Amino acid sequence: MPEITGVLLAAGQSHRFGSNKMLAEIDKRAMILHAAASLAPCDRLLAVVRHDDLPLQQLLNDASIEFICNNAAEQGMGSSIACGIAASRYSKGWCLLPADMPFVRPSTTGQVITALHQGAALSAPYYQNRRGHPVGFSQALANDLLALNNASGAHAIVEQNQQQLAVINCTDPYIHIDIDTPHDLLIK
Repeated sequence: MPEITGVLLAAGQSHRFGSNKMLAEIDKRAMILHAAASLAPCDRLLAVVRHDDLPLQQLLNDASIEFICNNAAEQGMGSSIACGIAASRYSKGWCLLPADMPFVRPSTTGQVITALHQGAALSAPYYQNRRGHPVGFSQALANDLLALNNASGAHAIVEQNQQQLAVINCTDPYIHIDIDTPHDLLIK
């Protein structure tokens, strides 16, 4: 079965956090490692990082997590998505997760992936009638993802293809919780 690549989006600046939040510890492990675990059901994992974030690159290298540098990270999440898709162009699909969402349950990701394997063009988890992450995209949307270069990520692609979206109702409240400030780490 062709692979589904988990794309971990970790090329942000962490301005509101005040330091590199990807390295912030949660239960004695870096936040990005928790987010990587959320994507464990994917066949392949690829993190997208800033070219100048050497400490994060070292951590990922030490953890044997494949990464690619986005040299245009300042353009926003859209450019990081395009970078990750380009580096895994021949995947059957992609499961995108912002790396500041470290509490998403792997079982939720598994449901997103199952929908892609069953032929969905798009799949996303919903909790209390609100869409969250990770969002799955099939190969049919690759060109749209490769064209991204904005700060809003793939939101417009999801909105334009709403009729093709496989809705996954779940019991995972963490699909909505991202970490923007050190205070947010107290949520869980």
